[in-house]
Amino acid sequence: MTETTEAAPRATPLSAEDAQILALERGTIRGHTLKVLILADSPGPSVVADLAAEIGERLADAPRWRQRLVPDPQVPSGLSWRDDPAFRVRDHIRALADEETVDDRALRDIVARSMTTPLDLSRPLWTMEVVPRLTGGRWALIWKAHHCLADGMAMMVAGSRLLWQQQEPPPRHPHRNPDGSRRPVSAAVHRQLRAGARLTAVAGQWGLPLREFRRTRPLSPLAADVGPERDVAFASFALAELHDTGKAIDPGVTVNDVLLAVIAGALRRWLLDHGAPATGMKAEVPVSMHPDPGSGGPAGNRDSFLLVGLPMAEADPIARVRAVSARTGRRKSQHDAQTIYALRQSLSRAPVAIRRPLQRLIQGPHEYSLNISNVPGPASPISVLGHRATALYSIAEIAPRHALRIAAVSLAGTMFVGLCADPGVIPDLGALADGIEASLAEVRASLPAG
Repeated sequence: MTETTEAAPRATPLSAEDAQILALERGTIRGHTLKVLILADSPGPSVVADLAAEIGERLADAPRWRQRLVPDPQVPSGLSWRDDPAFRVRDHIRALADEETVDDRALRDIVARSMTTPLDLSRPLWTMEVVPRLTGGRWALIWKAHHCLADGMAMMVAGSRLLWQQQEPPPRHPHRNPDGSRRPVSAAVHRQLRAGARLTAVAGQWGLPLREFRRTRPLSPLAADVGPERDVAFASFALAELHDTGKAIDPGVTVNDVLLAVIAGALRRWLLDHGAPATGMKAEVPVSMHPDPGSGGPAGNRDSFLLVGLPMAEADPIARVRAVSARTGRRKSQHDAQTIYALRQSLSRAPVAIRRPLQRLIQGPHEYSLNISNVPGPASPISVLGHRATALYSIAEIAPRHALRIAAVSLAGTMFVGLCADPGVIPDLGALADGIEASLAEVRASLPAG
C-alpha cells in the first residue's frame, strides 16, 4: 500500500481566481464542493484501507491532491501550493458508524452536515466519508474538496485519475476525453479567448457589463441572509429525455437549455405555491475555460459564466424552453463567456480598492439569483473498488444572499441534479427537487404528438 509518494519539493502559486474563491469562505459560508457516489453492494470492513491504497497508488497522476497551501510573500496571492511532508492518504478518509442502515433522507442529512463542516486549511483540502450501509444493500462515498482546489471539470478529471475506473470504453465521440468527459478543443478555446480579449478591447471593457450586469428588481426570495445550516436534495432523469425533448422543440435546443428551462419551471411553481411573483430571476451559468483536460493541465478553477434570465413569467413549458434557448444562443454568439473571462482576468490585476467593490457588485443578488452548473461526467459506467456506481451527484456551496445553488453532472446516460440551500429560506427543498422532475414531465407532455 502506498500512503505517501516521494517527490521533489515544489511550489505552485495560488492563482488570483482561486484566491478569490478562498476569500469567499467567511462567516456562515464554506467554499466546499462535493461529489456523492452511490455504489452497489456493501463494502467489506477494509474499505477505508482499500480506498487509501487505491488513491495512494494513483496520486502521481494528480499531485495537487497531496499539496497544501503555504504562505508565500513572493506571489501576488500570498499563498502557494506545496507538497505536504506529513501527508497520508489515510488521514483524509473515514467511515461513518454503521450500526444502522441509512435511508435516502438520512443520507441527505449526512451530506448537508458535511457541507457545514470546515476543511482544515493547513492540510490538503479534501476528505472522503464512507457511508457503509444504505437501504437496498448499497453504500455511499462523499468526496469533499475546497472549490479553490478544483472546479467541476477538474473534479471529474481528478475522479478518473484517483478514484474510479471506467468499466468499459466510452463510445467514440470527437469531443470527448478518454474518461468520457466533454473535451474542449484547445486551439478553439484559445481562439475564443483571443476573440473575447478583442471584444473586450473594442468595447473598452464596458460593452458587456452595460448590457448584462443590470440590477434585477425586485430581488428574488432567494436573496436572503444565509445562515449556518444546509439542506440538500437530489433529482435525476435520463440524459436522452433532455436531448430528445430539446430536438423535438427545435434542432438548435441543447441539453443544457432544457435543463435550465425545467429548473425555471420548477422555480416558477415553487414561487407561486409560496405566494411570490414568478418574475425577476437570473441564473449564473458557469462555462469551463479549461484547455483539453486530457492534456494533464493543472487543477484549480478556470471558469467563466453566462448570465441567463429565466422566463419565470412564461406559463407555457415549450415557450420556456424556446426562450432559454434563444437567450443562451445570443450570449454564445456574442462570446459572452470569453469576454467575461478576459474581464475577470483583467480585474484580478486591478488594485484592491477597485477590485473588491466590483467583485461585490458582480456577485451581488441584484446581478443573479442563483448559480446553475452542468458538468459532463463519465459517458460510460464507472466503479470504485469494483463496486458499480449507480448515481453521481454534485453539491456546491451557496453564496452570500444566494440561498440556493443547483449543480448537475451526467453519468452513463443519466443526468443527476444536486440542490443545496439554506433551509431557513427554502424549508421544502425536497419538494423543489421533485418539481424539477415534474417540470421535465410537463414539457414532454406538451410536445406535439408524433
